[in-house]
Amino acid sequence: MQDANTHACVQCDLLIKMPQNIEHRFKAVCPRCAHVITVGHLRARQVIAALSLTAIMVLVIACAFPFISFFANGQVRTIGLLQAIGELYLQGDYFVSLLVGMFILVCPLLYLLFLLTVIAGTVLSFSPATKARLVKVIIYVLPWSMAEVFLAGVLVALIKVIALADVTLEVSFWAYVVFAPLFTYIVTLADAHRLWMWVKLESTSK
Repeated sequence: MQDANTHACVQCDLLIKMPQNIEHRFKAVCPRCAHVITVGHLRARQVIAALSLTAIMVLVIACAFPFISFFANGQVRTIGLLQAIGELYLQGDYFVSLLVGMFILVCPLLYLLFLLTVIAGTVLSFSPATKARLVKVIIYVLPWSMAEVFLAGVLVALIKVIALADVTLEVSFWAYVVFAPLFTYIVTLADAHRLWMWVKLESTSK
């Protein structure tokens, strides 16, 4: 298992001996490439846990309500996120529907759930080996979580659709607009160094 006090820079792979404690809002920066490795936070666990729970609730709202409505030629069509994925499947695009569902819903949700489990493990005294396995899953799932990419794609597509039909952005759309940047912010807070610190330390506010 990786030493929590030694961190490999994700940009240049330089092994860096990290300080045990980093002051609130102080940055630990790679001396070779100036990449920001972590930022000190007084209540990282509490903040990340609260934001993760909020993100999960917002994602549930995004799945439960209509996403967007189109009005053209006297007809109204309303579609939701899950319905859109289902439509892809029914049209025979099985692989595409699977990828879309995984990238924009399943992987972000798994990331948040495993992150909350790691945080709970620091309170419930999970073994370091158990927390290490959870962190490895988090690190593996993260690159496949593409909420912000999906949102950017939707916004670009809307520019073309608006010229063809009257568009109403529904509750689910705005929920996902909140979810995508919130998820990105959580990922920024829960950096790799902090995760490995949680693996080693039973109770810490860092």
